[in-house]
Amino acid sequence: MGKNLTKEDLKPNERNSPLMQKVKKYGWLTRLPIIKQVHRKKHHPRGYDVEAAQIIPMNLKVGDYESEVIPLKLMDHFIEKAGTIVIVQCPCRVTAGCKNHNIDLGCVWMGNGAANLDLNNLPGGAKGRIATKEEAKAHARAALKDGLVPALGKLRGDAVVYNVLDYEDEFMNFCFCCSCCCVVAGMKYGNSDYKKHIKRMKGVTVTTDLEKCTACGKCFKVCIYNGLKLVKGKSTHTDNCIACGRCEEVCPNDAISTNFDDNVDINEVMDEIIERYEKIVDISG
Repeated sequence: MGKNLTKEDLKPNERNSPLMQKVKKYGWLTRLPIIKQVHRKKHHPRGYDVEAAQIIPMNLKVGDYESEVIPLKLMDHFIEKAGTIVIVQCPCRVTAGCKNHNIDLGCVWMGNGAANLDLNNLPGGAKGRIATKEEAKAHARAALKDGLVPALGKLRGDAVVYNVLDYEDEFMNFCFCCSCCCVVAGMKYGNSDYKKHIKRMKGVTVTTDLEKCTACGKCFKVCIYNGLKLVKGKSTHTDNCIACGRCEEVCPNDAISTNFDDNVDINEVMDEIIERYEKIVDISG
Protein backbone atom coordinates (compact mmCIF):
# COMPACT_ATOMS: atom_id res chain seq x y z
CA MET A 1 0.00 0.00 0.00
CA GLY A 2 2.39 2.71 -1.14
CA LYS A 3 5.49 3.31 0.95
CA ASN A 4 4.66 0.46 3.32
CA LEU A 5 1.43 2.02 4.60
CA THR A 6 -0.92 -0.56 6.06
CA LYS A 7 -4.71 -0.46 6.35
CA GLU A 8 -4.25 0.54 9.97
CA ASP A 9 -2.08 3.47 8.90
CA LEU A 10 -4.96 4.75 6.78
CA LYS A 11 -7.45 4.75 9.66
CA PRO A 12 -8.04 8.03 11.53
CA ASN A 13 -7.14 8.57 15.15
CA GLU A 14 -10.75 9.08 16.11
CA ARG A 15 -13.08 8.61 19.04
CA ASN A 16 -13.21 4.99 20.17
CA SER A 17 -15.73 4.96 23.01
CA PRO A 18 -17.95 1.89 23.57
CA LEU A 19 -20.78 3.67 21.77
CA MET A 20 -18.53 4.51 18.81
CA GLN A 21 -17.45 0.88 18.64
CA LYS A 22 -21.12 -0.09 18.31
CA VAL A 23 -21.59 2.50 15.58
CA LYS A 24 -18.59 1.10 13.70
CA LYS A 25 -19.93 -2.43 14.04
CA TYR A 26 -23.62 -1.90 13.34
CA GLY A 27 -23.87 1.46 11.55
CA TRP A 28 -24.00 -0.23 8.15
CA LEU A 29 -27.46 -1.56 9.03
CA THR A 30 -28.91 1.93 8.51
CA ARG A 31 -28.01 1.57 4.83
CA LEU A 32 -30.55 -1.24 4.41
CA PRO A 33 -33.65 0.21 2.66
CA ILE A 34 -36.23 -0.66 5.34
CA ILE A 35 -34.06 0.40 8.26
CA LYS A 36 -33.02 3.52 6.36
CA GLN A 37 -36.65 4.57 6.03
CA VAL A 38 -37.31 3.93 9.72
CA HIS A 39 -34.18 5.88 10.60
CA ARG A 40 -35.31 8.83 8.48
CA LYS A 41 -38.80 8.94 10.00
CA LYS A 42 -37.41 8.83 13.53
CA HIS A 43 -34.50 11.24 13.20
CA HIS A 44 -35.63 13.53 10.36
CA PRO A 45 -39.46 13.51 10.48
CA ARG A 46 -39.70 16.98 8.89
CA GLY A 47 -37.20 16.25 6.12
CA TYR A 48 -33.77 17.73 5.56
CA ASP A 49 -34.65 21.24 4.45
CA VAL A 50 -35.15 22.34 8.06
CA GLU A 51 -31.67 21.22 9.13
CA ALA A 52 -28.25 22.53 8.21
CA ALA A 53 -24.61 21.99 9.08
CA GLN A 54 -21.72 23.89 7.54
CA ILE A 55 -18.06 23.02 8.00
CA ILE A 56 -15.88 26.11 7.64
CA PRO A 57 -12.33 25.46 6.39
CA MET A 58 -9.84 26.23 9.14
CA ASN A 59 -7.17 27.63 6.84
CA LEU A 60 -8.93 29.12 3.83
CA LYS A 61 -7.38 32.36 2.53
CA VAL A 62 -9.29 34.25 -0.16
CA GLY A 63 -8.17 37.61 -1.51
CA ASP A 64 -7.83 40.02 1.39
CA TYR A 65 -9.38 37.54 3.83
CA GLU A 66 -6.96 35.75 6.12
CA SER A 67 -7.86 32.26 7.30
CA GLU A 68 -9.54 33.31 10.55
CA VAL A 69 -11.57 36.15 9.04
CA ILE A 70 -14.02 33.98 7.07
CA PRO A 71 -15.35 31.90 9.99
CA LEU A 72 -15.30 34.94 12.28
CA LYS A 73 -17.43 36.98 9.89
CA LEU A 74 -20.07 34.25 9.96
CA MET A 75 -19.86 33.69 13.70
CA ASP A 76 -19.91 37.37 14.59
CA HIS A 77 -23.02 37.84 12.44
CA PHE A 78 -25.01 35.22 14.34
CA ILE A 79 -23.64 36.21 17.73
CA GLU A 80 -24.90 39.75 17.14
CA LYS A 81 -28.37 38.40 16.27
CA ALA A 82 -28.60 36.01 19.23
CA GLY A 83 -30.95 36.89 22.07
CA THR A 84 -29.41 34.27 24.36
CA ILE A 85 -25.91 32.80 24.24
CA VAL A 86 -24.64 29.82 26.23
CA ILE A 87 -21.06 28.57 26.10
CA VAL A 88 -20.72 24.87 26.86
CA GLN A 89 -17.63 22.72 27.35
CA CYS A 90 -17.18 20.31 24.45
CA PRO A 91 -19.03 17.14 25.55
CA CYS A 92 -17.05 15.13 23.00
CA ARG A 93 -13.73 16.15 24.54
CA VAL A 94 -15.06 15.92 28.09
CA THR A 95 -16.22 12.32 27.68
CA ALA A 96 -13.14 11.30 25.68
CA GLY A 97 -10.72 12.93 28.11
CA CYS A 98 -9.08 14.87 25.27
CA LYS A 99 -5.36 15.50 25.72
CA ASN A 100 -4.88 17.53 22.55
CA HIS A 101 -7.29 20.44 22.90
CA ASN A 102 -8.91 22.58 25.58
CA ILE A 103 -12.23 21.06 26.69
CA ASP A 104 -13.51 24.52 27.65
CA LEU A 105 -13.40 25.65 24.01
CA GLY A 106 -16.69 23.99 23.25
CA CYS A 107 -19.96 24.95 21.59
CA VAL A 108 -21.60 28.36 21.48
CA TRP A 109 -25.37 27.78 21.62
CA MET A 110 -27.77 30.54 20.63
CA GLY A 111 -31.48 31.32 20.71
CA ASN A 112 -34.47 30.47 22.86
CA GLY A 113 -33.36 26.85 22.92
CA ALA A 114 -30.15 27.95 24.61
CA ALA A 115 -32.20 29.95 27.12
CA ASN A 116 -34.04 26.76 28.08
CA LEU A 117 -30.99 24.52 28.53
CA ASP A 118 -30.65 22.80 31.88
CA LEU A 119 -27.11 23.92 32.69
CA ASN A 120 -26.93 21.35 35.48
CA ASN A 121 -27.72 18.45 33.17
CA LEU A 122 -25.79 18.89 29.95
CA PRO A 123 -24.62 16.00 27.72
CA GLY A 124 -21.54 14.18 28.95
CA GLY A 125 -21.48 16.10 32.21
CA ALA A 126 -20.20 19.20 30.42
CA LYS A 127 -20.46 22.56 32.14
CA GLY A 128 -22.11 25.59 30.60
CA ARG A 129 -22.79 29.25 31.32
CA ILE A 130 -24.69 32.22 29.98
CA ALA A 131 -22.34 34.47 28.02
CA THR A 132 -22.28 37.97 26.62
CA LYS A 133 -21.74 38.69 22.95
CA GLU A 134 -18.22 39.90 23.71
CA GLU A 135 -17.44 36.69 25.60
CA ALA A 136 -18.80 34.58 22.75
CA LYS A 137 -16.65 36.41 20.20
CA ALA A 138 -13.54 36.00 22.37
CA HIS A 139 -14.38 32.31 22.80
CA ALA A 140 -14.61 31.81 19.03
CA ARG A 141 -11.26 33.44 18.46
CA ALA A 142 -9.60 31.35 21.17
CA ALA A 143 -11.03 28.16 19.63
CA LEU A 144 -9.60 29.01 16.20
CA LYS A 145 -6.19 29.71 17.71
CA ASP A 146 -6.36 26.29 19.37
CA GLY A 147 -6.57 24.68 15.92
CA LEU A 148 -10.19 23.57 16.17
CA VAL A 149 -12.40 23.31 13.09
CA PRO A 150 -15.42 25.63 13.20
CA ALA A 151 -18.86 24.47 12.12
CA LEU A 152 -22.36 25.94 12.14
CA GLY A 153 -25.21 23.66 13.07
CA LYS A 154 -29.00 23.69 13.22
CA LEU A 155 -29.80 20.01 13.70
CA ARG A 156 -32.76 18.20 15.18
CA GLY A 157 -30.41 15.70 16.79
CA ASP A 158 -28.79 18.45 18.82
CA ALA A 159 -32.16 19.64 20.12
CA VAL A 160 -32.95 16.05 21.13
CA VAL A 161 -29.63 15.47 22.90
CA TYR A 162 -29.86 18.80 24.75
CA ASN A 163 -33.53 18.18 25.66
CA VAL A 164 -34.89 21.31 23.97
CA LEU A 165 -36.81 19.72 21.09
CA ASP A 166 -39.72 22.14 21.68
CA TYR A 167 -37.32 24.89 20.59
CA GLU A 168 -35.85 23.05 17.61
CA ASP A 169 -36.30 26.04 15.30
CA GLU A 170 -34.84 28.45 17.86
CA PHE A 171 -31.61 26.61 18.58
CA MET A 172 -28.32 26.65 16.67
CA ASN A 173 -24.65 26.58 17.49
CA PHE A 174 -21.06 27.01 16.55
CA CYS A 175 -19.11 23.86 17.19
CA PHE A 176 -15.33 23.73 17.44
CA CYS A 177 -14.23 20.23 16.56
CA CYS A 178 -11.14 18.09 16.94
CA SER A 179 -10.63 14.94 14.90
CA CYS A 180 -9.60 12.88 17.92
CA CYS A 181 -12.88 13.20 19.86
CA CYS A 182 -15.70 14.48 17.62
CA VAL A 183 -18.77 12.21 17.52
CA VAL A 184 -19.39 13.32 13.93
CA ALA A 185 -16.74 10.76 13.00
CA GLY A 186 -19.44 8.12 13.40
CA MET A 187 -21.54 9.38 10.49
CA LYS A 188 -19.47 7.66 7.83
CA TYR A 189 -20.29 4.25 9.28
CA GLY A 190 -24.01 4.71 8.63
CA ASN A 191 -26.03 5.72 5.59
CA SER A 192 -25.27 8.78 3.50
CA ASP A 193 -28.26 10.88 4.62
CA TYR A 194 -26.00 13.22 6.58
CA LYS A 195 -24.72 14.57 3.26
CA LYS A 196 -28.15 16.09 2.67
CA HIS A 197 -27.59 18.78 5.27
CA ILE A 198 -23.85 18.79 6.02
CA LYS A 199 -22.30 20.79 3.23
CA ARG A 200 -18.83 21.60 1.96
CA MET A 201 -18.41 25.35 1.50
CA LYS A 202 -19.22 26.38 -2.06
CA GLY A 203 -16.16 27.13 -4.18
CA VAL A 204 -13.72 25.27 -1.90
CA THR A 205 -11.54 22.36 -3.01
CA VAL A 206 -8.68 20.55 -1.32
CA THR A 207 -5.92 19.16 -3.52
CA THR A 208 -2.68 17.24 -3.14
CA ASP A 209 0.53 18.04 -5.00
CA LEU A 210 1.50 14.53 -6.03
CA GLU A 211 5.16 15.45 -6.45
CA LYS A 212 5.38 16.66 -2.85
CA CYS A 213 3.30 13.84 -1.31
CA THR A 214 5.50 11.17 0.28
CA ALA A 215 2.60 8.98 1.47
CA CYS A 216 3.58 9.51 5.11
CA GLY A 217 -0.05 8.87 6.13
CA LYS A 218 -0.41 11.80 8.54
CA CYS A 219 -3.34 13.25 6.62
CA PHE A 220 -5.26 9.99 6.96
CA LYS A 221 -4.92 10.08 10.75
CA VAL A 222 -6.91 13.34 11.01
CA CYS A 223 -9.54 12.72 8.31
CA ILE A 224 -12.73 11.59 10.07
CA TYR A 225 -14.99 11.96 7.00
CA ASN A 226 -13.47 9.19 4.88
CA GLY A 227 -12.37 11.93 2.52
CA LEU A 228 -9.03 10.40 1.45
CA LYS A 229 -7.84 7.35 -0.41
CA LEU A 230 -4.42 6.13 -1.49
CA VAL A 231 -4.01 6.10 -5.28
CA LYS A 232 -0.73 4.85 -6.73
CA GLY A 233 0.97 5.55 -3.42
CA LYS A 234 -0.32 9.13 -3.13
CA SER A 235 -2.94 10.75 -0.91
CA THR A 236 -6.00 11.67 -2.98
CA HIS A 237 -9.18 13.46 -1.91
CA THR A 238 -12.54 11.85 -2.58
CA ASP A 239 -16.06 13.23 -2.97
CA ASN A 240 -16.51 12.62 0.77
CA CYS A 241 -13.98 15.36 1.56
CA ILE A 242 -15.80 18.12 3.41
CA ALA A 243 -12.87 20.56 3.14
CA CYS A 244 -12.31 21.03 6.85
CA GLY A 245 -8.59 21.65 6.28
CA ARG A 246 -7.20 19.30 8.93
CA CYS A 247 -5.11 17.39 6.41
CA GLU A 248 -3.40 20.54 5.20
CA GLU A 249 -2.55 21.51 8.77
CA VAL A 250 -0.69 18.26 9.51
CA CYS A 251 1.04 17.67 6.17
CA PRO A 252 4.80 17.95 6.81
CA ASN A 253 5.61 18.53 3.14
CA ASP A 254 3.11 21.30 2.27
CA ALA A 255 1.67 18.93 -0.29
CA ILE A 256 -1.97 19.72 0.51
CA SER A 257 -3.68 23.03 -0.19
CA THR A 258 -7.16 24.42 0.40
CA ASN A 259 -8.24 26.46 -2.61
CA PHE A 260 -11.10 28.75 -3.55
CA ASP A 261 -12.54 29.10 -7.04
CA ASP A 262 -11.54 32.49 -8.49
CA ASN A 263 -14.86 32.64 -10.34
CA VAL A 264 -16.86 32.52 -7.10
CA ASP A 265 -17.43 35.56 -4.88
CA ILE A 266 -16.58 34.66 -1.27
CA ASN A 267 -18.87 37.40 0.05
CA GLU A 268 -21.79 35.93 -1.89
CA VAL A 269 -20.96 32.49 -0.51
CA MET A 270 -21.03 33.77 3.06
CA ASP A 271 -24.28 35.65 2.40
CA GLU A 272 -25.80 32.44 1.03
CA ILE A 273 -24.78 30.53 4.16
CA ILE A 274 -26.33 33.22 6.37
CA GLU A 275 -29.52 33.17 4.30
CA ARG A 276 -29.71 29.39 4.48
CA TYR A 277 -29.72 29.46 8.27
CA GLU A 278 -31.96 32.48 8.72
CA LYS A 279 -34.65 30.70 6.69
CA ILE A 280 -34.82 27.80 9.14
CA VAL A 281 -33.87 29.15 12.56
CA ASP A 282 -34.70 32.19 14.69
CA ILE A 283 -32.13 32.82 17.43
CA SER A 284 -33.41 36.21 18.53
CA GLY A 285 -34.97 34.81 21.70
